[in-house]
This record gives sequence, C-alpha cells and structure tokens, in this order.
Amino acid sequence: MNEPLLIWAKLFLRLSLVLLALGILPLLAVSYVFTGFDPLIPVFLSITVAPLGAVTLVVTLILFLVALVRRPPPGPS
Repeated sequence: MNEPLLIWAKLFLRLSLVLLALGILPLLAVSYVFTGFDPLIPVFLSITVAPLGAVTLVVTLILFLVALVRRPPPGPS
C-alpha cells in the first residue's frame, strides 16, 4: 500500500473512533447507568461530536480504498 496514505488513514481511523466514543458513550452512560443526571451535555455531544466522527470514518474508508488502488505493482524479488 501507499505508505503516507496508509499512515493518514490510520490516524483518521483513530480520530474517528475517539470522536464517536466522545459522542456516544456519555449518552449511553447517562441513559443506562446515571439515570438521575440531566442528559443535556451528553445530548449536545451526541449531536455535535458524533457526526464529525462519522464523517471522519467515511474519510478513513476513502483513504484506505485510495491506498489500495494506488498500490504499486509487485516487482521481482
């Protein structure tokens, strides 16, 4: 695979996982574990941060596909 694209794809994958975790996990925690707390901040996180995580996940998939397509042909070993 194309090495710089692969590095960027891995970094975007990590970023998207962190953003999705920040957007979804607090909402799940307030919904199921801490039911007595006000869910305002977790709802705001799920509305603002989780879509960014989804977009970066799509960008990650595109980068992985581009890295696969731009793979150099195997040469003699």
